[in-house]
Amino acid sequence: MAAFPIALCSLNLGFAPASPDAYVAAIDQRMARAKADGARLLMLPEYCIEACLAFRPQALEPTEEMAFLAGVAVAIEPQLAALAERHGLSLLAGSMPWPHEGGGHTNRAIFFTPDGRRHVHDKLSLTPFEKAPQPWVLTPGRTLTVFEVEGVRMAMLICLDVEMPALSCLLARENLDLLLVPSMTGMLSGYHRVYDCAKARAVELLTSVALCGCTGVATGTTQNDTNFSGAALYVPC
Repeated sequence: MAAFPIALCSLNLGFAPASPDAYVAAIDQRMARAKADGARLLMLPEYCIEACLAFRPQALEPTEEMAFLAGVAVAIEPQLAALAERHGLSLLAGSMPWPHEGGGHTNRAIFFTPDGRRHVHDKLSLTPFEKAPQPWVLTPGRTLTVFEVEGVRMAMLICLDVEMPALSCLLARENLDLLLVPSMTGMLSGYHRVYDCAKARAVELLTSVALCGCTGVATGTTQNDTNFSGAALYVPC
């Protein structure tokens, strides 16, 4: 297997884009830097699209934030795909609320390849906050997605997913080269839970596990007033 350099972006949500186009432009800049540094993949964190609350309508209620961010996600999805094709660089665009066919929303990670393919993972293990009747009410995913890009066999998990040994058991039969884990953790304790469990998954699966999470606080957020994270690549040894 050829080398597959990865750029992990612990995005500071406080950069406050003024519009969907400004958010895409910020990702465009990071992709250009990653490509110049020789990366074949740029990975962004879970819920990094929360930065777009900087241009939320003034009257938006907390219960309406998911629908607002999902609307942004659907609108910019073609632009993110175009970035991957233009830069010749794969993009895991973090995760974002996405409309669910049964109503409501999922927490979805989308992996865009330079040749126009999309690979999707909907978060399987929701936090109590994500499942609560107020304010977000998300729906969990139902399947694991395993795919190959440039000869690298990989899968995605989102944050709490990587803390679940049962999912590791399901992935063990897949002979992965790389597990990608975008995350969002508000406290040091959450950061250690996710990152320490990722180390365990690397040992169990005999594979590399890459993580990155949000830092800073999104302008306009009513929910996540702290973010504590980083970026790491763990290998079995």
